[in-house]
Amino acid sequence: MTGGTPWDFVRLFVGIPVFVASFVLYLRGSLRGTVVFIGSLANFLYQYLLWTFDWAYNAYFLVYVGVFALSLCTLGLVLAGIDLSRVRAEMSERFPVVTAASFSIAVGGLLLFKCLGEIVPSIGTHAMPATATGYYTVVDQALDLGLLVPLFILVGILLLKRDTLGYLLSASTLILAVTVGLSVVAGELMLGLSTGRMNTAGLGVFTFFLIAALALLVKVLASVRQTSSLGQ
Repeated sequence: MTGGTPWDFVRLFVGIPVFVASFVLYLRGSLRGTVVFIGSLANFLYQYLLWTFDWAYNAYFLVYVGVFALSLCTLGLVLAGIDLSRVRAEMSERFPVVTAASFSIAVGGLLLFKCLGEIVPSIGTHAMPATATGYYTVVDQALDLGLLVPLFILVGILLLKRDTLGYLLSASTLILAVTVGLSVVAGELMLGLSTGRMNTAGLGVFTFFLIAALALLVKVLASVRQTSSLGQ
């Protein structure tokens, strides 16, 4: 079993079906479909950006680059074409602002402390961090610190300020949290079954956050009214 096997399972049975369904709903002007589509694009962007820089060069290198480049461009086009005033009009008073903001900031904070805890002990020494997966650097931690941590914390702050962009991106970041969480949980289960040593503590923590993200995502999507097209 390779390190990418859990991600492959999640992408095949969850990521791709959600991506296709949300794309169809996005084309129909559905806000629920749009925020899920944005989250799906963010997931593919993160995953294939990770694959591009974290894995040794192989025959699929151009595929990895192509998928993350297309995901990035499409994400930019989708965000640029959204009328934020209509987004705010379709968000009901039942939107869990404080809960969603707290969860987003908590996830960003936990990722921050996790990555720093893996990197800081090696600073000032000639040794690579124990979790180093690349030949010369730690790609996973670089992407988490440079992309996920700022994104989750920023969305939390925007929500607390009642900024419309925060409402729009909240469900999208929850989609990203769910897909990444599923991949991590699947990876822990597969590793435990193959080695006979289950990381129960880590599995428990990620399972808790996965369930919390799913429950919160359902609540966020349920608070969206479907009253208008999102196009400008």
